[in-house]
Amino acid sequence: MAMEIHQEEKEGAILAFLTSQLEVEWACEKFQSPSAISLALHGKLSHEEQSHVFQNYPGKRKVIFATNLAETSLTIPGVRYVVDSGMVKESKFEPTSGMNVLRVSKISQSSAKQRTGRAGRTGPGKCYRLYSELDYQLMDLHQEPEIHKVHLGIAVLRILALGIKNVLEFDFIDAPSGKAVNMAIRNLVQLGAVVHRDDTFELTLDGHYLVKLGMEPRLGKIILESCRYGLRMEGVALAAVMANASSIFCRVGTSDDKQKSDCLKVQFCHRDGDLFTLLTVYREWESVSPDNRNKWCWNNSINAKTMRRCKDTVLELENCLKHELSIIIPTYWRWSPYVVTAHDKSMKKILLSSLADNVAMYSGYDRLGYEVVSSGEYIQLHPSCSLQVYGQKPNWVVFGELLSISSQYLVCVTAVDFDCLSAFSPPLFDLSKMQSKKLHLRVISGFGSTVLRRFCGKSNTSLLSLVSHVQKNCMDERIGIEVNVDNNEILLYASIQDIQKVYGLVIDALEYEVKLLSNECLEKCLYHRGRAGASPPVALFGAGAEIKHMELENRNLSVDVFLSNANRADDKEVLAFFEKSVSGVCSFHRFAGSGQNGDHMEKWGSVTFLAPEAAMKALEFNGFDLSGSSLKLSPARSSVGGSNKLSSFAALKAKVTWPRRYSKGYAVVRCERNDAMFVVEDCFNLLIGGRLVHCEPSTKDINCVIIRGLDRDTTELEILEILQIATSRRILDVFLIRGDAVNNPPLGACEEAILKEIAPFMPNQGPLSNYCHVQVFSPEPKDTFMKAWITFDGSLHLEAAKALQHIQGKVLAGCFLWQKMQCQQVFHSSVSCPAPVFPFIERQLNSILKGFMHRPGVHCRLERNENGSYRVKISANATKIVAELRRPLEQLMNGKMVNHGSLTQAVLQHLFSSDGRLLMNSLQKETGTYILFDRQNLNVRIFGPENKIALAEHKLIKSLLALHDNKQINIPLQGGFMPHDLMKKVVEKFGPDLHGLKEKFPEATFMLNTRRHVISFSGKRDLRPRVEDIIHDFARSLCVSGAADQPEFEATTCPICLCEVEDCYQLEACGHKFCRSCLVEQLESAMRRHDGFPVRCAREGCGMHIWLIDLKSLLPCEMLEDLFRASLGAFVASSGGLYRFCPSPDCPSVYRVSDTGMVGGLFVCGACYAETCTRCHLEYHPYVSCERYKEFKEDPDLSLKDWCKGKEHVKSCPACGYIIEKVDGCNHIECRCGKHICWVCSESFSSSDECYGHLRLIHLTII
Repeated sequence: MAMEIHQEEKEGAILAFLTSQLEVEWACEKFQSPSAISLALHGKLSHEEQSHVFQNYPGKRKVIFATNLAETSLTIPGVRYVVDSGMVKESKFEPTSGMNVLRVSKISQSSAKQRTGRAGRTGPGKCYRLYSELDYQLMDLHQEPEIHKVHLGIAVLRILALGIKNVLEFDFIDAPSGKAVNMAIRNLVQLGAVVHRDDTFELTLDGHYLVKLGMEPRLGKIILESCRYGLRMEGVALAAVMANASSIFCRVGTSDDKQKSDCLKVQFCHRDGDLFTLLTVYREWESVSPDNRNKWCWNNSINAKTMRRCKDTVLELENCLKHELSIIIPTYWRWSPYVVTAHDKSMKKILLSSLADNVAMYSGYDRLGYEVVSSGEYIQLHPSCSLQVYGQKPNWVVFGELLSISSQYLVCVTAVDFDCLSAFSPPLFDLSKMQSKKLHLRVISGFGSTVLRRFCGKSNTSLLSLVSHVQKNCMDERIGIEVNVDNNEILLYASIQDIQKVYGLVIDALEYEVKLLSNECLEKCLYHRGRAGASPPVALFGAGAEIKHMELENRNLSVDVFLSNANRADDKEVLAFFEKSVSGVCSFHRFAGSGQNGDHMEKWGSVTFLAPEAAMKALEFNGFDLSGSSLKLSPARSSVGGSNKLSSFAALKAKVTWPRRYSKGYAVVRCERNDAMFVVEDCFNLLIGGRLVHCEPSTKDINCVIIRGLDRDTTELEILEILQIATSRRILDVFLIRGDAVNNPPLGACEEAILKEIAPFMPNQGPLSNYCHVQVFSPEPKDTFMKAWITFDGSLHLEAAKALQHIQGKVLAGCFLWQKMQCQQVFHSSVSCPAPVFPFIERQLNSILKGFMHRPGVHCRLERNENGSYRVKISANATKIVAELRRPLEQLMNGKMVNHGSLTQAVLQHLFSSDGRLLMNSLQKETGTYILFDRQNLNVRIFGPENKIALAEHKLIKSLLALHDNKQINIPLQGGFMPHDLMKKVVEKFGPDLHGLKEKFPEATFMLNTRRHVISFSGKRDLRPRVEDIIHDFARSLCVSGAADQPEFEATTCPICLCEVEDCYQLEACGHKFCRSCLVEQLESAMRRHDGFPVRCAREGCGMHIWLIDLKSLLPCEMLEDLFRASLGAFVASSGGLYRFCPSPDCPSVYRVSDTGMVGGLFVCGACYAETCTRCHLEYHPYVSCERYKEFKEDPDLSLKDWCKGKEHVKSCPACGYIIEKVDGCNHIECRCGKHICWVCSESFSSSDECYGHLRLIHLTII
């Protein structure tokens, strides 16, 4: 509103009323205009700072944001415009709780008029009220009388001092409530100022003293008690600073100014709380010479005006005590903030006696804070509380008042001892009962960060669900569970009665996550190229880089999960269902796409089991109701490329149908209006399916024709094709009249039959399931047709078209001849993008879709899914067209993935931080793109116009690397064995601005973060150990209670190299820390030697398997594949001969060896096509035993020799030894070696003539 007034109205200052200092400073920071200056005005500003609103700024309009301080206290010249928020923050005593509460409330009509009057004191003005006229009418006419808003203690004391016995009968001008009067009396009785005698109240001696002091009874009680303990100066000063507690510290200006103020405050913070801290400030201020006090206040961010007011109060009290009570206040201090003495305990007793109604006990749980004894409410300490500096929560505190803004806070808090409370007489409350309500802490450690993240779930949904369950189970809403992933700890908060039960429930949930992670496996194919349609064998590669299962029989290990509403399904609920029902879950993959895989079922994802029997058992739960969502399960497709992530198959989809009801022999043809008679005439004596059919007009619909005499095998498509030839009239539709449904083969059998028909058209480089998927749906009772969806890889549009053309009109095995398949001639596909991306690509997307509208046969529709994402549905009559349409859509809606060698995992991790998020938001605004950070896969995509994407990518890489190089490094100042006052001691030693450290390391910048208890520095990363050494050495020097209590900051030693850990990596299974390079070397050693499996933690006494999550983090994909191959080799070698590699050189395939005594089986290698005997491991030899085949292998002629035995017509060639056989004819035989043999004497000759001459001469015959 102030900006609108500045832009639209004439000259004149603007005064805007807000409720608090925080709102005022926020408004000043946000209001930016070159022609105006924004000024703040509130009570915590110094006099010099407040005076800025009275100055003139030539050429600029003053815009003043103020609290109600400007309502009556000040008149600012030149104000012509007032903005009235209608709200005010004011302190009010609540009799019901007995506490002062500071909260925001509506102003009165008189205040509204007062604010209006601030405008136009020197000329015409306007007031803009930010509330309706009805709201104004509902406001109180006047401000509530002050007596209704304050504690009535001093008023009641004075009434009793006048001798009035019954305060409730006193005639007040604005009578307070009876409850407020009774509360005041009760407090006075508690303070010992009033006693109840004979049904009346009388003043005690302390009561008379308090009347003479004329101040709030609580403050007066502090002074009186201090005098009794001999701490007169301390008591007077304490009362003065307590009365001005809210404005002593000056925390104003920019965030840097406030940060500086916080650091300066640390030096004054006292271990016992706020009042001791304020007393320390006053003591230090008083020790400064009067001439230097203002400068001292400025240097220490103290409000000098408030300190002077405190001094005036002290002087007034000293004078009053001297003249009214004859008490002289000394000028010296007995209490010192720097030395612990008995006076500290005395002062706590003094404060307890004054604030006995404001006692609170630490609940034991930071999120709950402190339980106020009087009300039972749980309230936090204010962030500015001095106790926060020490990082400790005292068990018992007293507080000055309750601050109620967006949340409630205890302010002006001081720690008190249990001894003080127990010694208080009469007892304030039942101490033992209060202590029994305190929550106890139990720490669970030893679990890795991934386990803890999964335990928490996405956006902490699992953790919140568990907390709710535990609270309900134990009937205690205070129970808390905190997860610290950085420290690998879980903190449990519960009562002593429930802590063990809570521990058990949390451990059960953790062990479930541990079981899933320890069982996690990759489903790896043994090879990636093989026979067409043949799925390669797979191995489950899991923890310890060990082969958990080898599946060689093509049995399914994974199950695809479909739900009627996948977006509402909780991942853990689905997994818990399978783990409970089946057990043996080793991995799952959540489907990343959006959209439906069927008409009514959405794909949730897939689940992989450790054994095929478990996967088969899981399929038995098909149709199960899971929290109101119908569950459909089917055997999953094989992994793509050996990965455990399944393809989304969102590219091409085709619908296939076939009738499930037989035809009754007649059909109904729907025609254009008034065309039925013309169609009947054109189709006279028409032959359909080899039969003469009869056509007649329908008696029920004048636009329909009935065709009778059809063969039962004839389909609607065949009828339509013949009708379109027979008549020129347009046929709108044809449908057969069908009878009862017939039994069809099982859905699985139908899917297999369709796949068998498709297989010849798909690539043979891998399993068929890599390229297509078939899903047949169970029909409803009234359905006429069976229905199936075939999903193809988007790159195979040509192959898909040929396959669909092939199955058109085919009949599946087990079906009747009339059950011919019909392929829908429209192909479907969809491309999706997340909801936040859409506004950045909407214009380009609409332009692309507009271009598609002019293409014939193409239909595109943009729709919004239930989860907020957007999806473009594509339909076309050719697969090639669908592929062409998808290409520009994918490029736009999938964005540009940022790939750069310098963007390592460590660099990308910065995007998790607030600085990383701010960087992305800044670049998005600057470049007009959207940057999507995938937290699970650690990658970045950029969406928007191409020219802007390139700019955003360049700037993102440059900015991320700069952020990584200049990232602030935090050194904690609390935790472990560090002293609780370390932060204060650091400020004392190195200064509030840490100039002592800056002098040692001038090349670095240092900053103390008091809220987080850390020193943040920017500089070279190798400085961190040196800075840490200085801080740790200083912390050690503060420990004076003996070596046993000294903090240990020893560097972690790597169990492998026995040196200090560098580039630390913490194993998930056991939490032990190693050098990353040492773990990689351990894995590489196992790869080289094909030994050392399973790979275990090298720490002595541990031996836990290194989980798959660690293997994937430590090794790139290529090395992980090498590790798998080495593990596979070790698995085969250690199987005791149960498994062997294919005999072909370098072939990765494995087969199972036949059992002893069993006949060898045939192993056909899917990778190299070799046929091997599974018993003797030689070439497959049907009908021949392994032993005999081995003999034949050693002597190839052995079988021939056996055959020759006892045969007279079989001999060996004397020249070459070749077996020759004489069947009939003469005794001349020619061998294949060319020699001519005499069969009678086996002599060889060079020619047939010589052989015949020999036969005639020697044997006298040739026969």
